[in-house]
Amino acid sequence: MKNFVILPIIFQVLLIVLISLTITFVGFVIVRKRFSHEKLSENHTVASYIFNAFSISYGVLLAFIVYANWYNNERAQQNVYYETSYISNLYSGAQVLPDSIRKVVEGRIINYTKAVIDDEWIKLSEEKTSLIAESMLDDLWKVYTHIPISQISNPFLYQISLEKLNNISQYRRLRILDMQQTTPIIIWIVLFVCFSVSLGYAYFFTTKKRGTHLILITTFIIINILIFYLIYVLDHPYEGYSSISSEPFQLLLDKFLKKQ
Repeated sequence: MKNFVILPIIFQVLLIVLISLTITFVGFVIVRKRFSHEKLSENHTVASYIFNAFSISYGVLLAFIVYANWYNNERAQQNVYYETSYISNLYSGAQVLPDSIRKVVEGRIINYTKAVIDDEWIKLSEEKTSLIAESMLDDLWKVYTHIPISQISNPFLYQISLEKLNNISQYRRLRILDMQQTTPIIIWIVLFVCFSVSLGYAYFFTTKKRGTHLILITTFIIINILIFYLIYVLDHPYEGYSSISSEPFQLLLDKFLKKQ
């Protein structure tokens, strides 16, 4: 699946359509050979009530899962914005430090930002963390915790800077947690079972014209597979073509380098 989501979006859609057509054709041939339209249509009336009730439950489940994953994806994006915002504020707050210490702090902030862009962002797509970025953040903490209080002209701003640094660490941890899949396997199993039952009903409700029936089933399968694909993409915010970008960190780094 990881190799699939890194493809350009047009190829992903084409593959989804191709898979849907394959499933549709194979199932259609099997059902039409074994059962005639007349035989299946005898039970359409009763089965339609059951199918309607099932469809409502299935639709509500799909809507809830899509919304939950969309919300988590948006939260992951916001966590990136919060982290870069605190990094920017920490860099600006370093101006109150003595020049010798300020240059060291600014260098550590730049090193951490570079490590996130060049190393950690690639690792996030592999559901791994960057030891380089973690080391750069630890170095930044060491610098701040070893600053002599006597050399700080404004202890209050120094305390605020420590709070910002703590927030940076917190949002990095949240960013790392966001890379992990949040949709439990049991939900995927339930979705697959519901889809299989729905597909069975779709084959059951035949029409006299085979072409019309084939088009209806194809549309049904494409929509369901697209929704499953959407759930997977939203559940893996740092994977694939539609992943969260490192651009906020890159813009921040460019701003820092211009000030050097």
